[in-house]
Amino acid sequence: MKNFKWSFLILALGISLLTPACFIDIDDDDNFFGCVNGNGPIVSVDLDMPQIDAIHLAMPGQVFVTQGPQQSVRVEAKQNIIDELELNVKNGLWVIDTDRCVRDIDDFKVFITMTDITELGLFGSGDIIGENFFAVNDILLLLVGSGDMDLGLEADDVETNISGSGNMVLEGTGDSLDSNISGSGDVRAFNLEVNRAKFDITGSGDAEITVSDELDVRISGSGDVKYKGNPSVDVVITGSGRVVDAN
Repeated sequence: MKNFKWSFLILALGISLLTPACFIDIDDDDNFFGCVNGNGPIVSVDLDMPQIDAIHLAMPGQVFVTQGPQQSVRVEAKQNIIDELELNVKNGLWVIDTDRCVRDIDDFKVFITMTDITELGLFGSGDIIGENFFAVNDILLLLVGSGDMDLGLEADDVETNISGSGNMVLEGTGDSLDSNISGSGDVRAFNLEVNRAKFDITGSGDAEITVSDELDVRISGSGDVKYKGNPSVDVVITGSGRVVDAN
């Protein structure tokens, strides 16, 4: 009886694989295993979006961010890729991604001017690049993928979280920096001058900072913290990382 059941299941599976409805043409460039294949020339499209103060980039590409008096959003990509973009903005957050799988994206770029910037997140292999200095109160920077951030800040409080392998390059001024590194990515911020800095490193990523008043470091991983300036230093190390005076 058991052999009969197995034979029936194998026969049913074989029939289902041979039916036309289940056949996938791998030579179909427009629908490769359910993915949209980018085709056609690169075009530039202006998008009318609700107010945005936070961005998460969740697909390959580059986002160029400018702070300015009026919001604008322009996308450069192949038209059929732009057609797949998710345009929903929830509580000021735009997650830049597509509704379904896409292939051959080729130079996907977003140029956005924002009046206020509270959060920037990178969740993949793309890049987020600041085109000018952001004058903000508090800003949260998240890096989960392998891409990089390159930003100029004039901020009160800056919080960074790196759990991927990408790097953050920061410059400008701030009152405080609170940074968590659980991945292998680095915070390269010798050109960011702050009054107070706090680092919690559980991964292998390194950090650099220029700090004037207070430096608080907790290292349970293998990452190093290098600092410039003459702050008071409070250090607890249970891993193999180091704190280095780089003056």
